[in-house]
Amino acid sequence: MSTGIVYSPECLTYTAPPDTPDRVFKTVEYFRSHGVDDFITPREYDEKYIRAVHTAGYMDRVGTVCKVMATGLECAHIRLSVDSCLTAGELVAEGELENAFVLCRPPGHHAYADAGGGFCYYNNAAVLARYLQKQGFHKVMIVDWDAHHGNGTEAIFYGDPSVLYASVHQSPLYPGTGEMTDTGSGPGEGYTVNVPVPSGTGHDTYMAIFREVLVPIGKSFHPDALVISAGQDSQRDDPVAQLRLCPVSYHMMTERLVHDVCPRTIAVLEGGYQPENNAPAHLAIVSALMGRTNYDTPEFNVEPDYARTAVRQAKEVLAEYW
Repeated sequence: MSTGIVYSPECLTYTAPPDTPDRVFKTVEYFRSHGVDDFITPREYDEKYIRAVHTAGYMDRVGTVCKVMATGLECAHIRLSVDSCLTAGELVAEGELENAFVLCRPPGHHAYADAGGGFCYYNNAAVLARYLQKQGFHKVMIVDWDAHHGNGTEAIFYGDPSVLYASVHQSPLYPGTGEMTDTGSGPGEGYTVNVPVPSGTGHDTYMAIFREVLVPIGKSFHPDALVISAGQDSQRDDPVAQLRLCPVSYHMMTERLVHDVCPRTIAVLEGGYQPENNAPAHLAIVSALMGRTNYDTPEFNVEPDYARTAVRQAKEVLAEYW
C-alpha cells in the first residue's frame, strides 16, 4: 500500500483572500520540482455524506451565499473540497492506499453543522470522519494543528465518544474558542482535547505536546482511522498567526501520529497563508506519510517562558479521563 495525494486544478479557479489559489498552486509546483507528481483526481459523491454532518437548511443557505459573493467561489468548489476528502477516505477504506494528503480549498474546520465561518463552508474533516465510520472505521481521531481552533469540528463531535477531537492552537486568536477545560459533554466528556498555546510558541513545545499529551491519549483511544486538520498557518512567518513551527515540525508530528497512533491517516489541508513557506511544510507531511526520513534540523526559536506550561496544564486537566 502507498500514500496518495488528492488534487484537482479546479480548486484554483476562485480567489477569496487570504484563501488564494497560490495556497495550493505553489505546493503543486514545489511537489513536482521534488519529483512528486502523481496526483489522484477527486471522484464525485452523493450529498448524503454531507447531510450526515450538516443540516438541510444550512446546505440550502450555502448555495445562496455563493451566489452573492464576488470571489468566484461557487458551490462546486465547496463540493469539490468535500469530494476530495471522500476520495481519500474511499481509497484508504478499500485498502488501495494506507494514507493520504488532500490538497483542497476551501478549508472546513470552522464550519458548524448549521453555520459557516472563517472561510469554511462544509466541514471537510467532519464529513470525512463520518464517512470513515460508515466504512467500518468506528473510532476516529482528529488532530487539528491549525493555528486557529477548529470550533466547528469540536462542536460537531462535542458529545460523541466515537470521535476524539484534539486541537493545538494559538490563544488568543480567532475564533476565541478552545479553552483547555472544554473537554466534551455527556457521553463525549473527555473526548475533546484542547491545548491552547501563546504566540511565539514553536517546535520544542509542540513536540512536547505531542510526546506527552496527544500521542499517549491517541494510543489509549486506539482509533481505527486518524484525520489531520493540517493547517500550516502555525508555521513561522504566516501573516495571520504568530506561531513558530518549521517544515521539519510537520514531518515529526505526522510521523508520530502515523507510527505511534494509527497508520491509516488522512491529512486534509486547512489554513496556511504564506504559500512559499507552506509548500515545504506540505512536502514534509507527505514525506512522513511515505515513511521517508527527514534529516533537517528544527529552526532555533526562543519561546515564551510560559509556553511549556501548556503541557503541564493539559496533562492535569486530562488526567481525569486519560
